[in-house]
Amino acid sequence: MAGETRFLPVVLTSITAICGLLPIALNPNPHIAPLAIVLIGGLISSTILSRIVTPAMYKLIPPQLETHEVV
Repeated sequence: MAGETRFLPVVLTSITAICGLLPIALNPNPHIAPLAIVLIGGLISSTILSRIVTPAMYKLIPPQLETHEVV
């Protein structure tokens, strides 16, 4: 599946972006640090949702198949 193939590149890209934002988040500047913290939180939550939660939900909830009777 494409999700298994793209799992590691997506996670590594997110980790790279988070590591790049860490110095900005640790900066004492009150205007820029909160923005970096929000970006880091968004990257973490979107990566977890797209790579772990969504595939798990597809496995747990089977699709509803509609059958139409021809009269």
